[in-house]
Amino acid sequence: MKALRRVIVPVLAATLFNPLASQRIPLTEALLCVQNLVYLHLMSQYQYHTEATIKYMENYLAVFHCHKDVFGRFCASKSTQMVSEALDTQLTLDT
Repeated sequence: MKALRRVIVPVLAATLFNPLASQRIPLTEALLCVQNLVYLHLMSQYQYHTEATIKYMENYLAVFHCHKDVFGRFCASKSTQMVSEALDTQLTLDT
């Protein structure tokens, strides 16, 4: 996750540097979603938690859930999965 944080957050931030007007909101939501997921994961690895760290984690999770829908259009539907499996099977048989 640390490596992901070092790569994905700066990439999304660089993309946000000069987005088109129509891209600004989705890219900001994607950045918030990924950033909070990474922070939640890193903080969950603490050996001990206080009320403050638990509140931080709850907040990170809440922000993640608020913005995760930005990735919904990239989820594979059942028909897409079936096509993907058929192509995978065909490629496996061809080799």
